[in-house]
Amino acid sequence: MKNILIVEDDRFYAGQMIRTLMRHYPGLVIDSCENANELFERLGKKEVHYDLIIADLLLPDSEGEHIGKLVDAGEAVVVVTGNTDIGYKRKIFELDIVDYIIKSENERFEYLLKLLERLQRNRGKKILIVDDSPTVRAFFQKMLRRQQLHVLEAENGQEGLKLVNAEHVDMVISDYMMPVMDGLSLLVEIRKEMSMLDLPFIAVSTHENEGVVANFLRHGANDFLKKPFGKEELMWRINNTLDLVDMLQKEREHAVKDELTTLYNRYYLDEIAPKMLAFAERYEEQPLSLMILDVDHFKRINDTYGHLVGDKVLKSVSDIIKKEVRKSDVVIRFGGEEFLVLMPSTDVRRAFVAGEKLRRDIEKNSVELGNGKVIPVTVSGGVVQCKRGLSLDDLIRCADEALYEAKRAGRNRIEMAESCRRLPKQ
Repeated sequence: MKNILIVEDDRFYAGQMIRTLMRHYPGLVIDSCENANELFERLGKKEVHYDLIIADLLLPDSEGEHIGKLVDAGEAVVVVTGNTDIGYKRKIFELDIVDYIIKSENERFEYLLKLLERLQRNRGKKILIVDDSPTVRAFFQKMLRRQQLHVLEAENGQEGLKLVNAEHVDMVISDYMMPVMDGLSLLVEIRKEMSMLDLPFIAVSTHENEGVVANFLRHGANDFLKKPFGKEELMWRINNTLDLVDMLQKEREHAVKDELTTLYNRYYLDEIAPKMLAFAERYEEQPLSLMILDVDHFKRINDTYGHLVGDKVLKSVSDIIKKEVRKSDVVIRFGGEEFLVLMPSTDVRRAFVAGEKLRRDIEKNSVELGNGKVIPVTVSGGVVQCKRGLSLDDLIRCADEALYEAKRAGRNRIEMAESCRRLPKQ
């Protein structure tokens, strides 16, 4: 969000708002005007596109008509009002505004700041609406776009599932009763691979039956909305769910990330690998390969230059790996100087080619010590392709055996595990 227009005839209140926004968003460009005539004159010049207009409901030359005109023109509008009556606020929200804020000396614009933060986070998020009614989908589309959300549409659960598999979706809002595949069946399919934290799901239905609600919640719905519902209730349920998921994902990020390299750790590997293995087994045309890379002579580096330099080497290697792998690849700091890469849609030969490129790139980037000295850094690696019936432990063992062959053959090389078999359980 770069440009905001404030429409407020109370200069003191407008000044307070501007100062608060500038403190929290120093790069924000804020314009202001005091009446509707000046507002539309400014918009008519089209010199600046405003990402958001914060407008008082009552102005010296308008009893609220300016809000309707702004909304009809496609502007994103936040209404400022001093009226706290619930029915009055409901009428305001029917104008298809983004939100409203209540004038209050005690509020100190805390809600406005929270609102702007939420709108910023919403940018780029994709919400999938699954409903067989074009009218309902159009309602959601119009409503959610004002919340800076990108909306995808499907008319039944089967279409919705295809979009979930093809797109990066941040939330699903689905009706219950639909042809081909209903909302509950869609939820069951999604939860086979994605948790409530991975992909939040809000169910929508006209059914008041407690069994329907309980069934959705039991199968992993994050929330349930009963039709008909108000626009404000819809907005809050969506945004509260997104806020909660964002907060939990941040906490999980801290738990599953390695502090030194910012790569994922083994805790995350145990979480993500079973899902990736299950997907590869279900869709044989989507092979999965695993690669282990190990920094050559790392103990010698630590013993000679100290652990701080050793950390610098690990950070350098991890930065190169992060830069070179695809977005779909999952990179793990597997051990002290070992890195593991899960490579979806990649057979063992393509994994070998990718490993060779990584090896060469790491070899070219020696680590500088700052006093004119450089440390040559190389890695050795082993790659293996997932086969039906193999566990994560089986794949790691086979990749490790290929890595050992690379070390034995002189290091600074990648080896393929040509075959991998499952070991009997102890």
